[in-house]
Amino acid sequence: MTDTSRFKPTIVSRAFTLIELVMVVAIIALLAAITIGVGASMADSGRMRATEGVLQVLDQSLADYIDAGGSIPPAIVAVTLEEDHGGKVRGDIVHYPAVDGVIDVVIPNTDPGAPERHYQINSIGLYLASLQKSSVVDELLSSVDESMVSFYDAPDDLQPRLLTIFDAWGNPIRYVHPKFDGIIEDSTGPADRRVLGDAGVALDLLDTSNSGPGYFTPESLPVDLSFVPFDGIAIRRNKILPVDQEEARQSGGLNYPVESDSDGGKCPAQRPYFYSAGPDGDPATIEDNVYTTIPEFVRPF
Repeated sequence: MTDTSRFKPTIVSRAFTLIELVMVVAIIALLAAITIGVGASMADSGRMRATEGVLQVLDQSLADYIDAGGSIPPAIVAVTLEEDHGGKVRGDIVHYPAVDGVIDVVIPNTDPGAPERHYQINSIGLYLASLQKSSVVDELLSSVDESMVSFYDAPDDLQPRLLTIFDAWGNPIRYVHPKFDGIIEDSTGPADRRVLGDAGVALDLLDTSNSGPGYFTPESLPVDLSFVPFDGIAIRRNKILPVDQEEARQSGGLNYPVESDSDGGKCPAQRPYFYSAGPDGDPATIEDNVYTTIPEFVRPF
């Protein structure tokens, strides 16, 4: 009988070397990073499209409002309070300037390394409030995903609860009225403009003195205590460009870091426009802002 055992192949077991293990782990990590990156990119792309859709609906609502009434919405918005606020009661009417900017009141910040923040005016909430007596608002709200619309309490006691439309990143859409576009800061000339890293000085919109800008005359204001919530409080609308603290120090900036106010844009053809501050939530970084109507961008320095 022939012994066949000697013809069987010998199986040699060999462990992975350390280099091979490292290469396998590196390949897996690379594939995971690519997968995560593609997923994040697709998610951001979806948010971008959703936000663009909301902005297009808002643009159409503005066109419908102008067609119906022959003029753009008012710069001073009469707000019917949904709840007691600022010494007024539900159902009372108070007036707010439709500014895409900040109120000159600093939000307390316990983190010394975080940007100094001011109270952002809920401009899109004021736009919706200006439509309340128009049928346009019903068609507008029916065209927007309900998950992007809700009543919003701005994080302060200076503004009332307003119906608000958000972008797909969870930030309120911004509304720019031609009465308050461009840069708003207290300055008598180009030589007084702020330097890089400086927040700029807020401006009293009600100041009708010789030193004031004359945004409003007493005759143009509502009779019934016009800006009750903002009485004696100034407004600022600067495009604050992000710079590091050393750069700000060298350029003479005294008030940095500071959070951005707006995109600094001017309305095309004196028509309001809407925009989203994009994925980073910073309106001054206009590269990732979302627009359907492109404004003229104003250089802040």
